[in-house]
Amino acid sequence: MSVTGRVCDLLCDHCRGAHLKGMAPVRDPEDLFTKAIKVRESGGTGMLISGGCDLNGTVPLRPLADAIKKAAEAGLEINVHPGLVNAGEAERLVNAGISAFSVDIHQDPSVIRNVLHLDLGPEAYGETIDNIVSAGGRVVPHLTVGFGTADLLLSAELLKGRNIMNVTLLALVPAEGTEIHCGVPRESVVGAVTLLRGMGFEVTLGCMRGRDHILEEECIRAGVRKIANPSVRTVRWAEQNGFTVKEIKKCCSL
Repeated sequence: MSVTGRVCDLLCDHCRGAHLKGMAPVRDPEDLFTKAIKVRESGGTGMLISGGCDLNGTVPLRPLADAIKKAAEAGLEINVHPGLVNAGEAERLVNAGISAFSVDIHQDPSVIRNVLHLDLGPEAYGETIDNIVSAGGRVVPHLTVGFGTADLLLSAELLKGRNIMNVTLLALVPAEGTEIHCGVPRESVVGAVTLLRGMGFEVTLGCMRGRDHILEEECIRAGVRKIANPSVRTVRWAEQNGFTVKEIKKCCSL
């Protein structure tokens, strides 16, 4: 669900709000809780709450904290994409009962400035992690292939320095209204998995990526053991190659 509808002030070069179009818009706290109850009554077990960013890179979740808390108390697991958060926001959101904070991590200053349009330094991401962890929250870092090796490697080093060794790996995909017209090469994604596994990380292949069963199979060979929405062919291949496949109908961060 998007707490800003299709609106995003930041309009990063690789998205420009395109990914918000597939989310259910949330008008206000009452609307959020109403939608949460419908999810619960339909047999759902959780919600992903996201939205567009303001010019500081923050998704405005704090005004909805009470509604989020009610949704959590109703039995739903809540995963949020908060963007960058300060200490006060982190404490408010953690106290709302959020199960996981999916935080996109970037450390290349040129990417932060020229692609994400943020007038901030790389330290803002470390501060966000520290704020959430200090408040008692669980951070699930998301790293993205397609912004260059420096951004990926520096981001991984930031996480390793904080002993966060589980990451979700994404790959840029073409998005309507952006300058991205082709997906990330398969070998780049597998190379990123190999790099991260070599550093000791557990890697989950996240949902933002090209749907390619060969890519999925090669990532399994490289050490991936969790995949969001794998293809039927990948599941069949894994079973035929000695793996036991367990399906969990939750967001990969949960």
